[in-house]
Amino acid sequence: MLTEILGEEPYLGTLNIEVNLPVDEVESCCRPHYVKSVVSSGSVLGGFKYWFGRVGSDPHNSIRVLVLRPSLSKHDSRVLEIVSSKYLREVLGLKDGDRVYVELMCR
Repeated sequence: MLTEILGEEPYLGTLNIEVNLPVDEVESCCRPHYVKSVVSSGSVLGGFKYWFGRVGSDPHNSIRVLVLRPSLSKHDSRVLEIVSSKYLREVLGLKDGDRVYVELMCR
């Protein structure tokens, strides 16, 4: 599913970021797309909300990504997950606690 949305094979693993607002407030400011949860062979495959976006050190040095929030997330309400075909920590030179620029493309 993510490959179809992203348009390329995603890197295995996400970059988790903490944002200034809880996800429900982010959602009220910038409407996301939705993928519904489904049940397959007795297991629930959790849905998620997502935005197309960009992440980087600044607006001029950013990479196209998917920003998502799984419906069954166990993370704090201020944590979003970034999906890319690239290993973002390496490409952007990130380590835990670094600040990043994130732009959401609102619907």
